[in-house]
Amino acid sequence: MRKILWLTLLVFALGLILSGCGGAPKKAVGQEKVIEKSADKKPDWITVPQFEQDKKLFFSGGVTGRASYSLGLRQAKAESIKNVAEGIQVRVRTEFTSAIRGSNVSEEDLGEFVQDSIAMVTENLKIQGLTPEENYYEKIERITTTGVEYKYNCYSLIALKVEDYNLARDIALNGMKKKAKKEANKKAEETATLLLEKLSGQVEE
Repeated sequence: MRKILWLTLLVFALGLILSGCGGAPKKAVGQEKVIEKSADKKPDWITVPQFEQDKKLFFSGGVTGRASYSLGLRQAKAESIKNVAEGIQVRVRTEFTSAIRGSNVSEEDLGEFVQDSIAMVTENLKIQGLTPEENYYEKIERITTTGVEYKYNCYSLIALKVEDYNLARDIALNGMKKKAKKEANKKAEETATLLLEKLSGQVEE
C-alpha cells in the first residue's frame, strides 16, 4: 500500500515538472518590447530638447504610447516647435541681458522690451522657416489581458541656422526701434539701438 502511495506521488510530481517545462512561458500583462524602429541605435538628441552644433540651433520633441505613427509624428513635431519657442525666449533674454551689462539700461527697463522682442523674433522665424532635420520612431508591442496592442514612440528634430536666427533678431530689433521712435519712447529706442550695436554691429547714423 505504501509503495502504491509513493508511486502515485512520484507520477504526480513528474507530471507537474513536465507540464512546467513544456510550452513557451506566459508573458506578463503590461510587458513591452520594441518590434520595429527607424534606426538601429536610438539617437542621442531625443533626450536633449535644444542644442547648438555646426552653426545651427537644434530643437527636439517627442511623444510616447501613441495609437498610430502618423498621430505620433504630428505630435512630436508640435513638441519640437514648442521647444523652438522656449529656446528662442531663453536665447533672446540671455543675449539681451549680456549686451546691456555696463550700460545705463537696467534689467528692469529691459523686461518689457524683451517680451515684445521675443514675440517679434518668433514671428520673423516663421517667415524664415524651420528645417525638419530627422525623425525617429519605435513600434511597441504590449501584452494586454486580451492579447496584444501596438503603440508608437515618435521623435522629431528641427534645425534653424544661427544666421537665420540672427537675421530674425535684428529685424525684430529694428522693428522695435521704429515703434519706439514713433511712440516717442526714448528709453526703448535707446535700448534697441544699443542691442543692435552690441549684437550685430549696427551703428546709428
